[in-house]
Amino acid sequence: MYKLKTIDVWDTLLRRKGHPDLSKLVSARYISLRHNEELATPFKEHWAIFRERCAIEGELATIAPDGDGEYEFYDVLNRLLHRIFKPCDFIEYQILAQRLANLEFQFELRHTYPDPFISSFCREYPAEKTLFLSDFYMPAKHIQRLLQHHALDEFVFDGITSCDIGQNKRSGKLFHYIHSLYSVTPEQHVHIGDNLHSDVIMPQMLGIRAIHHQPECEHNKRKIRSSYLHDRQALFRHVAKETEQQAIEETENLKGRARAAYFLGVSAAPLFVGFMLYIAEKSLIDKVGKLFFFTREGEFFIKVWQALFPDNYLAGAILPEIDLLEISRMTTFCASLREITTNEMMRIWNAYPTQSMLAFLKTLGLEPEDFTEIYESHGLSLIDDVIHPWQNDRVRTLFKDQRFISKVEAKRDHDRSRILGYLNQKGIKAEANKYGVVDIGWRGTIQDNLAYLLPDCYLFGYYLGLQRFLNQQPLNCVKSAFGPDANKKTNYLNLLVAVSPIEMLCNSPNGSVTHYELDKKGLVIAKRLIDTNENSVHESFVTHFQQGVFLACRTWAHYVDCHIVTSSELRDYGCSIWNKLVTRPIDDLVDSYASLNHNEVFGFGDFFNKQKVPTIWKLCRSLILRNERREVILYLRQVQWVSEIWARKDLGFVHKSFLSFFVKFALLYKFTKLLLSFIKIRPII
Repeated sequence: MYKLKTIDVWDTLLRRKGHPDLSKLVSARYISLRHNEELATPFKEHWAIFRERCAIEGELATIAPDGDGEYEFYDVLNRLLHRIFKPCDFIEYQILAQRLANLEFQFELRHTYPDPFISSFCREYPAEKTLFLSDFYMPAKHIQRLLQHHALDEFVFDGITSCDIGQNKRSGKLFHYIHSLYSVTPEQHVHIGDNLHSDVIMPQMLGIRAIHHQPECEHNKRKIRSSYLHDRQALFRHVAKETEQQAIEETENLKGRARAAYFLGVSAAPLFVGFMLYIAEKSLIDKVGKLFFFTREGEFFIKVWQALFPDNYLAGAILPEIDLLEISRMTTFCASLREITTNEMMRIWNAYPTQSMLAFLKTLGLEPEDFTEIYESHGLSLIDDVIHPWQNDRVRTLFKDQRFISKVEAKRDHDRSRILGYLNQKGIKAEANKYGVVDIGWRGTIQDNLAYLLPDCYLFGYYLGLQRFLNQQPLNCVKSAFGPDANKKTNYLNLLVAVSPIEMLCNSPNGSVTHYELDKKGLVIAKRLIDTNENSVHESFVTHFQQGVFLACRTWAHYVDCHIVTSSELRDYGCSIWNKLVTRPIDDLVDSYASLNHNEVFGFGDFFNKQKVPTIWKLCRSLILRNERREVILYLRQVQWVSEIWARKDLGFVHKSFLSFFVKFALLYKFTKLLLSFIKIRPII
């Protein structure tokens, strides 16, 4: 029996689930998210903070006494914080350094585990006393807590780390120190560890019995996991493989379309993981007080968020409180009207330049029969389309009619009272506050409406993608997108061409919010319109897709936390998935989309059945006859997905060719307008 047995800690007693430097990187990420405004310009990004810390450690190592290169952990953090922040008086560096130290320790607790072989291995070398011995930048008390957490303190509790005494195993001085401290000779000492130099060669040179502990399976895992720090693509492939294997086990009882949808959701999950990470990062940097997810897609997104952030933390930072906001364009637009004028209605008409007066009234949530007499007095038909209503003399006269103005104002005031009451119940106050709002996109008009309703609040909108804004943006609005943003010079703008299949995949079966009512207790309750035909697609396909996303996100949650994954690292990956969804759709997705009955009451005044397509004859006649044009225009606005047209099995080749030509022509027109808007020229067409 030996008098003393010492055991290395890292990759001997304990193993990490990732690279050893990840605990340092999580501190850097915390600083970049929680203190972004206070950071000096070169250190806004967490990798820059991490590299500066490594540089400081190198500097301190060269000036360390005794030539062992050891330094104080808190000295590193204090130097780092003073170097990366702008000069300011309100940053308490010591308190922040302590917070970071605790953050790194908690990270080690979450992402370490006992070596599965070490207990039995150590029993082969009995000794009177057993200690841990580690070259590590944290004090021994932290190691003790880690060992206790993993139930390893039963056979090794006490020990020494190099930062405690400024000497390490690498130089051999730590072995000399421990021999002197415990009055032990080298022959009475056995040491177990994984590092060939520090744990084997150096102690052998000193006459210590050195045992190399490096189980092949665990060592191989270590090398692979460590490589993920700088090879994110390898990490993403690993997670994809793991989630696919889990999906196989989860879908044993699923068949046909449901199974295809589930696996599609699993493969598409990184797009939504990246989006949720983007929201989390931006909400911390923007310092929003609360985060609201808009119905309907928000009901799906909030579940993705909860799967990815089960404890509502990111890199040790507490994320904003989240809530679902039952809201729609229908419930916010009329309430947000500042005046009843054609100029104010351009907020609708910029998006719907051809609109019947019936669709206009439905968009405002007004009852058409209440306006029959007024419309007739101005020679207006409810059902006929009006091209450019703001230029139509009869419509302009209508907006000078006090009877019309009074009725619309009464509806606006009623809607405003209801929605402000609802927002107040949700904790959204009219006074100056910062709130984050989440929606799928595409122009953020609900956020605009809320901004007009809450002029003293500042609203930060986070979107999957943003199309070119058609209206002047409220001053208290900021919008940003994880994916493409047509308001900026960026890539992936082609993904904004066909957004409706993404809407379908993110949709909820709970219907669109149409208005608010008071219950018996005086609480404001959101009322929804649920369409059974619309929900049939959700039941047969979308719900299984979303379940696949949730499964994958629960797996991604571990890797996001353990490997410090960021939204910027997932953006290209996520957008490539999005691109594949719409350019190479699976047959079951196309079939489900083609049978969708989509709610388009706001703007068009009705549901849109995507299965119903214009005939070849109607397409041709629409070029000449105005009354045939509405259905074609509606179809072109709703179905801009050329890949879906060619994938449909219920249409002939000639019919597909005509439809594809019309869609491409419409997209060319749309692209021309977008291009000209960038150079501030209005199109003549």
